[in-house]
Amino acid sequence: MLAESDISGVQLTPQEIIWLSGLATGGLAVMWGLFWWSVERSKESIYQILLSAAFFKTVAVMGVVAATVVLSLAGRLSGNITGAILSGIAGYVLGQLSGRERKDAEGENTLAKLMRLRSKRMSEQETAG
Repeated sequence: MLAESDISGVQLTPQEIIWLSGLATGGLAVMWGLFWWSVERSKESIYQILLSAAFFKTVAVMGVVAATVVLSLAGRLSGNITGAILSGIAGYVLGQLSGRERKDAEGENTLAKLMRLRSKRMSEQETAG
């Protein structure tokens, strides 16, 4: 097994780092455009999407992954740190997915319960007002 000091990464020039950053930004912009295109096709409410916590989580994860990859390839982050960040993000995303499947004692997930309560409150306010 090689010692860690024997492993050397690829050294990128400042121009290559800028190009790589631009490539990552362009990739995010393409993904962003495809996202809004799919929203338009599905006739979803843009207002509801922008207010959802899942939207902000997705944008944050995409930004952290892109920044981590660029910094790692630029030699600013070591392989161990990059692996820790990316595995932490993978664990976070998978944990969120498994959390959606959990139900409370009544068999109703938390988001559905909040939406039901909000709808009930709004209808009560309309009736009272």
